[in-house]
Amino acid sequence: MKPAGRDSGYALVAAVTAVAAFAYLAFQVLAADQGSIALASGRLQQAKLSAAADAGLSLAVHGLAAEDRGLRWSIDGGPRRLEFNGVDLTVTVEDERGKAPLAGLNDSQARALFAVAGAPRDKLDALVLEFRDWQKEDTTAPSASDDILGVTQSPAGRHGPFRTVGELAALKDLDVATFNRIAPAVTIFFEENGGFEPSHATPLARAAMSGQELASADQLANETGLDNERVAEDIAPDDRYVGRTLTVRVVARDRDGAQTHRMRIIELTGDKAHPFWVRYAE
Repeated sequence: MKPAGRDSGYALVAAVTAVAAFAYLAFQVLAADQGSIALASGRLQQAKLSAAADAGLSLAVHGLAAEDRGLRWSIDGGPRRLEFNGVDLTVTVEDERGKAPLAGLNDSQARALFAVAGAPRDKLDALVLEFRDWQKEDTTAPSASDDILGVTQSPAGRHGPFRTVGELAALKDLDVATFNRIAPAVTIFFEENGGFEPSHATPLARAAMSGQELASADQLANETGLDNERVAEDIAPDDRYVGRTLTVRVVARDRDGAQTHRMRIIELTGDKAHPFWVRYAE
């Protein structure tokens, strides 16, 4: 009887081990299924946000191209809040003619831009020099020996005209906070169909174009407050914006707090079949 007892003990251990193994396998399958479900749910949520953001862009183009002036969207940069398929949209439209053109700023205007944006006083001269040097064309051709050695004779910091606003961040003496204040107020898409439009501009852009440094950040804040108090008639659209370069920004946010965004710089064509074309996207 003793050997039989030992065999039953071994059988019990084997049975428990088998049950544990099957339970572990079941857990792994369940966890994998839950992971797949979570992944699919996340992708569905992102797809819904993306579709809503794209819809926000389409709604903005439709509003900007409206023939009825009373229905036409303004281009003053103020937020417009909408809802699409359960997703909250915040849409803003900015007039590129209401921004300071990077390629067209002289030294005093560039200095005012950096100063009003909050750059340290002791960095202003260096920033203006870096700003000017960046836009100089590199006309130095590398020699054959330079090519072999992998060395060029290009003057440091020379790149030609700014191709994106983001290139400003590469200026050695420009800190991140100052760049973030400057970026919304400047443009590389300044068109020939009209000059600077101060009624659509931020105080920073207006200060840059005037070439005058404001006395303090408080003065800039006061000007911003005055902008916010402008009545609707002051910023109402007065034309159909055909040929105008505009920045459309859309932030899509769902009820759980997840969000995505779109930014397009567009030009309206006036053609109903092809109402706009994209100049820049991110």
